[in-house]
Amino acid sequence: MRVLIVDDEAPARDRLSSLLADSDEHEVVGEAGNGEQALAIAGSASPDVVLLDIRMPGMNGIETAHHFNSFESPPAIVFTTAYDEYAI
Repeated sequence: MRVLIVDDEAPARDRLSSLLADSDEHEVVGEAGNGEQALAIAGSASPDVVLLDIRMPGMNGIETAHHFNSFESPPAIVFTTAYDEYAI
């Protein structure tokens, strides 16, 4: 499974990447610090899954997810957040 990690905080991206590094079933195909970067990377990396932070400067995760849904083959989105009000 090809995974794109999107979070505006580098330590959060590093942690997610290290968690996935131990798995033979997952390949991190890119990391982005904001929604615009994520969309650009996804265009060439074709991720199956995007681990997407909700609160980021500029384009937030919700808006970024809407853009991903317009892809011909949209990736699955898993929202990641440290904010209780978004956790379900």
